[in-house]
Amino acid sequence: MAASAPFFSIVVPTYNRAHLIGPTIRSVLGQTFGDLELLVIDDGSTDGTAAVVGGFADPRLRYLPVTNRERGAARNYGLSQAAGTYVVFLDSDDEFHPDHLETLRRAIAEQPHPPNFVATKYAYSVGGRRRPSPVTRMRGGWYGVDDFAGGNFLACNICVRRANPELRPFEEDRRYAAAEDWLFLLENTQSDKLLLVDAETVTMVEHDGRTMRNNRLLIERVRLAVGWMEEHLALTPSQLRRARGRAYWLCAVHAYADDRRGEAWGFARSAFAGIRGSEALTLVLRLLAGPRLVGRLKSLAWRT
Repeated sequence: MAASAPFFSIVVPTYNRAHLIGPTIRSVLGQTFGDLELLVIDDGSTDGTAAVVGGFADPRLRYLPVTNRERGAARNYGLSQAAGTYVVFLDSDDEFHPDHLETLRRAIAEQPHPPNFVATKYAYSVGGRRRPSPVTRMRGGWYGVDDFAGGNFLACNICVRRANPELRPFEEDRRYAAAEDWLFLLENTQSDKLLLVDAETVTMVEHDGRTMRNNRLLIERVRLAVGWMEEHLALTPSQLRRARGRAYWLCAVHAYADDRRGEAWGFARSAFAGIRGSEALTLVLRLLAGPRLVGRLKSLAWRT
């Protein structure tokens, strides 16, 4: 008799994260809600990732190596191989809290109709200390394209219903890597909404190897993503203006992080038309202060 399909499939794309993926896997296999399968999609790693994954003797874990094509393709492949009712995406340097899946399962069961998209809140771990994320103070409830036009406050900490006939896959073109999460949410919430559960059950671990730390590459890809939005999405003029504003805000922040102040000011001027006044003021103050002063202030705050 064939085994029944699990309720959750967790898809973890990874590339050369042998030094980080162990805690990620343990956080999944140690869930209080254990009706799951874990699919590690190895996107062409050349380090010891296979050996680390192979060290876990759990029949719920599947290791699926593929040719390197970037995270969007790896996630889509994981989705195609998943058997669960819901698919949960997790990056290979982040961790679930023990009750993450239990929290998702309870929230899904409480809805009159199965939601197509669900997420919980997350926090950062910086040097082993918890720090709030952009979603920490947001209310629980339903969020749609109007909200995601202002940016992706969830990263890829999302859970999707596999049987949703309208589910759009991740963009696989590597030119948009690092922005594919945002594009995925924008495209899928044009005619749907995501349920944000008011519970913090994921930790994003900050480290120097995160994609978001490569400022020049990220700027290039975010600028290309603006053109993708204009071509592929049916956004209202207001939504598109906000999305452009957020994209150029990101470019400004990452240019200033490299101390390229003139370039950062140029991006900021492009952002001002689409961001809130408080965001514009904060951005101006950051650019005036410069990355060194802001970095010192952050370090002082993290020590408290």
